[in-house]
Amino acid sequence: MTESPAQSSAKQQSRGRHAKPPSALAVRWKRLVASRRRRLVLAGAGLTAAAALAAGAALALPGGGGGPGSASRTAAEARAAASPSPHEQVDAVGDPDEVTDAVPYFETKDPGKKVVKHVTDVRRSGSFVRVYTDLKEEDENSKPALDLCKWTTQFLKDGGDDEPRVFVHGESDDNGSVILANKQSAKDSCEVSETP
Repeated sequence: MTESPAQSSAKQQSRGRHAKPPSALAVRWKRLVASRRRRLVLAGAGLTAAAALAAGAALALPGGGGGPGSASRTAAEARAAASPSPHEQVDAVGDPDEVTDAVPYFETKDPGKKVVKHVTDVRRSGSFVRVYTDLKEEDENSKPALDLCKWTTQFLKDGGDDEPRVFVHGESDDNGSVILANKQSAKDSCEVSETP
C-alpha cells in the first residue's frame, strides 16, 4: 500500500519524543543565525577584512608607499595584524556549545538568585539546550527545575528558535545527569513523567 503525499507530509511534520533530530547542517545554520555573539564576531571579522583591503588599496595608489619594497613590507604587516593566531580566534569565539547568555537572562527572572544559584552549566547538544544543575534526582518536577525549563524555553524563543527543546539535568549518584524537567515540543509542559 502506498502513501498519499498528504500522509507522507503529515508523517514528516509529526515529531514524537524519539523523532530523528534535524541534520547537523540545519542545527549549525540555525545556531549561526540565532547567535547574537557570533553575529558580532562575524561583523568584527568583516570590518577587519575591509580595513585590510582599504590599506592594501591605499598602498597600491601612486605615492602610497614610502619607497621601493615598503609597499610589500607594509602589506605583509597589515595581513599579520588582520589575521590573529588560531589560539586568539578560539578565545574570541569561545566554546560553540556553551550558551553564555542564558544565565544572565535567568538572573533577570530570578533577581534573588534562589533558582539560578543551582545552575552549573548551559550547553547546546545538537538541537537541544541542556541546563545542568546541582539539584538532586529527587528534585524531578520541582519548582526550580520547572522554572529553569520555562525560562530556557522563553530565552530560546526570544532568540528566534521556533521549536525550543530543553532538558534540565540534576545530579545522581548512579546515573550521571538525570532529567528533572524537559520540553521537546510545543505540547510539553516541562514536566517529566513520574519514574517508578
